[in-house]
Amino acid sequence: MNDFAPIEQLCRDLLLRTARPERARLMRSIGREIRKSQSERIAAQRDPEGAAFAPRRPKPDRGRKKGKLRQQKMFRKLRMAKSLKAGGNGDEIWVGFGGRASRIASIHQAGLSDAPAPGQPKVRYARRVLLGLTQAEQQRIVDLILAHVAPR
Repeated sequence: MNDFAPIEQLCRDLLLRTARPERARLMRSIGREIRKSQSERIAAQRDPEGAAFAPRRPKPDRGRKKGKLRQQKMFRKLRMAKSLKAGGNGDEIWVGFGGRASRIASIHQAGLSDAPAPGQPKVRYARRVLLGLTQAEQQRIVDLILAHVAPR
């Protein structure tokens, strides 16, 4: 059961009373804040429930040195602003991946199979939920809306 349903309905009613350009500005600013928070959560390697991402699959050691890529955090380029986009208008807010990043993100989000490089066999990737609202983000959205309409 959603305990915030009455509050969400109140926020929806208050937002519908504001002018469309003002509402669009608020939606875009909320989108930017959520994008930033999603990026920070992805950098922390956590899903929306707080569980750690599944680790990278082990690569066979063939007498080579360990690569620097595997020592870095996953999705470091995906969480950059050029890949992780946010926006909004008077009716909606959206946060998502654009371009080639959207394909990579959707494979990990759903735990699908894909070839790591052209000509290589397909690999099943672990499911790693990249996008999703945490309880704190949901509460932050409600707080931002209430702060916007409170001075009235």
